[in-house]
Amino acid sequence: MKLTIFGASGRTGGHLAEQALAAGHDVMALMRNPAKLTLRHERLRVAQGELTDEAAVADAVRGADAVLAALSPKIFGGPRDLPLASGTGTILAAMRTYGVSRLIYSWGPRIMIPRNPLLGAVRSASFALLGRLPATRSMVNETVEVGQAIRGSDRDWTIVVVTAPHDEPGSGRVKVRTGTGTGDRVGSRISRADLAQFMLTQADDLRYAQQELRISN
Repeated sequence: MKLTIFGASGRTGGHLAEQALAAGHDVMALMRNPAKLTLRHERLRVAQGELTDEAAVADAVRGADAVLAALSPKIFGGPRDLPLASGTGTILAAMRTYGVSRLIYSWGPRIMIPRNPLLGAVRSASFALLGRLPATRSMVNETVEVGQAIRGSDRDWTIVVVTAPHDEPGSGRVKVRTGTGTGDRVGSRISRADLAQFMLTQADDLRYAQQELRISN
């Protein structure tokens, strides 16, 4: 497969790129600073560009079989222009233009809206409080806008929610719970290697298309 990865220089994105290449995929990585990615491979193409650069994103997405994004907001004191929210919209627009359907998007736990009314009310109250604090306001706004952009798109998206990713070796075992409350009973911890592997398995699997998932080891 031809995979486009956003966030390849991150701690999860690095695993994504390495595992994708090891599995025989062709990888395109769009990065603000390509020097941060030390990985080298004949099937890896690295381009420089911002997520909000429509031309750069379009070039990265063109011809892809699937797009994988491992992105997260800055929790405290993030930028007010919300680049990840704008960038997500740019990615989705490029996917529509070039007929790329599959998007696997990893984000922190705050993007998921609980189905349980009580939990939903607690989450909404927490968001309202954090949204009033100057230090966390941009994180809340960006999270809301990213979620709305993905959920409102017509792509075959899957949001993969993680709570406490860590850098210990992968176990090869992942528990999955859907946004509707079905599936495994999940915890909070997951290795980034297992998160990356799970995301890769979803690239050509539509079982969880247009669903939000919470996963752990």
